[in-house]
Amino acid sequence: MEQKCGTNHPILQQRFKQVFKSIALPLVCLLIAQPVVANESVAKELSLLPNHIESMREGFADAERRASRATEYEFAALYEEFSDYPLWPYIESAYLQNNLSLDQEPLILSFLQQYYGSPAERAVREAWLNYLARRNDAERYTRDFVNRGSTREMCRYLGYRLQLTDDATELKDEIWPLVEQRWVQPSSQPRLCDPVFRQWTAAGQRTQDVVWQRFDQAVQASNWNMARYIRSLLDDEYEAGATQLANDIMSLRQRPARVANFAQFPADSERARDHVYAALQQMAWRDVGLVQRVWPQLRQHFDFTPAQVNVTESQVGVVLAVRNEPEARAWFEQIDLAALRPAGQHWYLATLLRERDFTAVLEFTELMDEGAQRQYWRARSLGELNRPVESEAEWRELAESRHYYGFMAAAQLDIEPNLTRERVTAEPQHTESLMNRPEVQRAFELRQLERYFDARREWNLARARITSDEQVAAALLMYDWGWLDQSIREFAALGLTQDLDRRFPLGFEAALRDQAGANDIDVAWAFAIIRRESAFQTDALSPAGARGLMQIMPDTAAHLERSGVGRNPRRPTDLNNPEDNIRLGTRYLADLLRRNDNNWLLATASYNAGYYRVQEWIPQAQVPVDIWIETIPYQETRDYVKAVLTYQQIYTNLLGRDDKLMQHMHSMLMNPDGGLCDDARTDAQPIAVC
Repeated sequence: MEQKCGTNHPILQQRFKQVFKSIALPLVCLLIAQPVVANESVAKELSLLPNHIESMREGFADAERRASRATEYEFAALYEEFSDYPLWPYIESAYLQNNLSLDQEPLILSFLQQYYGSPAERAVREAWLNYLARRNDAERYTRDFVNRGSTREMCRYLGYRLQLTDDATELKDEIWPLVEQRWVQPSSQPRLCDPVFRQWTAAGQRTQDVVWQRFDQAVQASNWNMARYIRSLLDDEYEAGATQLANDIMSLRQRPARVANFAQFPADSERARDHVYAALQQMAWRDVGLVQRVWPQLRQHFDFTPAQVNVTESQVGVVLAVRNEPEARAWFEQIDLAALRPAGQHWYLATLLRERDFTAVLEFTELMDEGAQRQYWRARSLGELNRPVESEAEWRELAESRHYYGFMAAAQLDIEPNLTRERVTAEPQHTESLMNRPEVQRAFELRQLERYFDARREWNLARARITSDEQVAAALLMYDWGWLDQSIREFAALGLTQDLDRRFPLGFEAALRDQAGANDIDVAWAFAIIRRESAFQTDALSPAGARGLMQIMPDTAAHLERSGVGRNPRRPTDLNNPEDNIRLGTRYLADLLRRNDNNWLLATASYNAGYYRVQEWIPQAQVPVDIWIETIPYQETRDYVKAVLTYQQIYTNLLGRDDKLMQHMHSMLMNPDGGLCDDARTDAQPIAVC
């Protein structure tokens, strides 16, 4: 009679039968009879002895390393010690990646199924596919392949698919479209793809249209070597003049000023028209005058689409307005204002504001897209045009909103900004069901171990699987964990705007208060900067290389360190360390405030765009502050300043101060020397009387 283990866990029965087939059955039974809590609530970790969970956390990294080189017996010992730890799959993953064989196949397939989508599963699947590729096992490879963006894996998969089928329908409907998708890329593909491409070409799938598609992508990416190679594949017999057209297109896109020689292109060629259009977009910022001169003739030569016309004319207007060129308004007013894209709308409005033509502003608001910006400047124009009743009605409606324009509207009315708070709650059963999810438990443990990247991947996996009832519970759970950047994203995604305390957390409050005080800056300002820069993500990394809570560039940090900013001599500065980042970031804010003569608006803009860039934006004559902000040339900085002002007002309130930060901004002026003046003073930001 077959001896059986005492377990009610069928997956473990199946998997460990494979893993421990050489281990005495009593030992296996002993191991799998241990309690498995991978599916139990994180909250239930409290039922474990504190030193138990702590000891597993402390030993996890070492166990993961040991598993990668463990024998079956050693792995059994690891299982006995860590099987009830939520991160057990990572230990098992390390073992499986280094113990691949067909004997292990049932165990591996079970693992891939149970932990699908997790970082541990992805690592095992990649290793398993590489193992199958070395065995040239087409059937298993195609069975277990999952497309996760690897070109090499996709080409290998397609090659195996071609080996296994000659069904015409399967080729036409499934395989050839996937091969075409891989071939039509702006850059060279791995050599592994070449056999697949050859079969695809031999089957007559590389048509002239497909060749043109890849040529267009290569040109758009400025990959001229690839474009020249693809040009050689064009068939002049099939399409007369194709090679010459490709030559002319490359010449144009390499030197967009040649758009003036547009007559060489056939007027009926949509491809030529589209590349001329692209060249115009390139030229607009380089030589807007050239675009202005050739545009009327180009419109006669080519049949541009309405969208292409709108984009080009709007783009020219934007460039002229950003550069404050005197002909900007005239250009805008000779084109269809109702068809302007959002950037065009903004910069026509900015042009009118620079001229203080509030009659024209009011008229243009009728054509603008609905939104707070439109309503603000409509109300502002009505006030400037001595229509106070209509203006006040607009202000009162707008002041109900909680954003930059809403707070500015409240300031116009001299009323408190709308900072109504409403704490969100979740049903206990929804929180419990969420915390019972293994991926949520793994995310929690990975955060405890400061493996933030994997923690985010596990949480993203959880988010894709949670029910609608669990969504609010998820946002609250992230906040309770102190995972502030993730909770902020969850609250925003759910539109839970009233819960100000959680949407604008007081993270790292002690360090911020300490360093803000040491550097004599408003702590609410520092909070607002962090909320905008990183949303309290301690390991945030921008594409430009800025790091940490306050997104400090390494060069900036080095400069501040050389000037002696309370550096800890016992260890090197770590920009992902909150204390180091806050110490340097608050000092940098203080430096910018000093260099901008205590103009915190210029300092805020400088934190985003750089001090010297912002100095170029100081007006030559007095300008109302709201107009100066609206005419900041960089959209990123413009939006940044508005957001930081809004967040600073919210944090001022959350910190227990009654200051109405924006109370006088509607009447505040920016001076040519970069100073601010007004006919009043606010406790939050003292300014001079004009």
